[in-house]
Amino acid sequence: MHFHRTRLAPLLLSLTLTVSLLLWWPLTVHGDSDVVDAQKTEKELSQVKKKIQSLQHVIKKTQSRRSETEEDLRKVELEISNTRKDLRDASQQIRKSRSTVVRLNQEKARLEAAKSKQKKALIADIQAAYRTGRQEYIKLLLNQQEPEKLARVIKYYDYFHRTRLDNIQSFNNTLTSLEENQQQLNDELERLQNLKLRLEIQQEGLIKAKSQRKKVLQKLDVALRDKDKKLSQLNENQEELQRLLRAVQETLADLPADVGNTTPFAQRKGKLKWPTEGRVARSFHSRRDDSNLRWNGVVIRTENGAPVKSVHRGRVVFSDWLRGFGLLTIVDHGDNYYTLYGHNESLLTEPGDWVEAGQVIAFTGTSGGQERPGLYFEIRKDGNPVNPSHWCRG
Repeated sequence: MHFHRTRLAPLLLSLTLTVSLLLWWPLTVHGDSDVVDAQKTEKELSQVKKKIQSLQHVIKKTQSRRSETEEDLRKVELEISNTRKDLRDASQQIRKSRSTVVRLNQEKARLEAAKSKQKKALIADIQAAYRTGRQEYIKLLLNQQEPEKLARVIKYYDYFHRTRLDNIQSFNNTLTSLEENQQQLNDELERLQNLKLRLEIQQEGLIKAKSQRKKVLQKLDVALRDKDKKLSQLNENQEELQRLLRAVQETLADLPADVGNTTPFAQRKGKLKWPTEGRVARSFHSRRDDSNLRWNGVVIRTENGAPVKSVHRGRVVFSDWLRGFGLLTIVDHGDNYYTLYGHNESLLTEPGDWVEAGQVIAFTGTSGGQERPGLYFEIRKDGNPVNPSHWCRG
């Protein structure tokens, strides 16, 4: 059997994931057992490394059977995915920056109002002090017909004097706050302008990448006009997915499936929520493209960029581009249950990430050479596809 570099890449990725997971998995027993567990982990790690080295040796000896056009499609769709992610990040930062500008402007208005009020009070205070002259103490003393009230009058005078000083200090503080506010506002406005410029550049890059993808799809369409070639590719796509799933099962079989206190996946049959909103355009086990091939999952038609949510808690075991499925995420839910989410526009998780039920893990798109946006969704038990409609409610 001949293997090729690109078709083995997902296998290599999943094995690499195992290395990282083994390194990450915490030792739970203390004392001497720590050493035993560490030695066991090191042994497992050594075995995984040998598998990886063996695969690398096969990869070097063989040539990829993926066509140049398919490789171009992979590259351009990954570029679109990364650009989309950058665009979302930039848009989010712009929204946050605009919110900051609004807050700073509101703070500035409050400080300006406080400044005006304090300024009027100080002017009135200064005018009153000017009218009394410099001999305020002497005048107060001379005006006292009852000397026993002198201490009280002096105390009142000191109180008004301190209040005046406090008002002056408050005014100075307001002026300082206004200056700091204006500087922050200027900085945020400059940051906002830079973000908008960055967004424009990314949007131009996205337009170019989409144009390039269109050209690649046209070449691919020409190459697959022959019905037999198209069916052959569909078969190869399914075989590649099967190999990937087998590799995941084999390499992760000995790792604990820590799903916490979550209800086991099997007990959620008929109660899961669909991963995205939309219409089921291709049902489970229906025919594919006038052939004897069947759909192993469902295709849900959506708007481009609709959120894709994990249907149950689990660990991401694959998150990359796979021929025939585009940008694909596979989540391991324990007990050999897996869910697959394909044809995404962009992915939000990495292999090894834990995800919760309802957590957004991707956004729908047209990757994998699709013409219309949507999500390809599968549920597998022991590597075999099961009908998602029996598991998910409307």
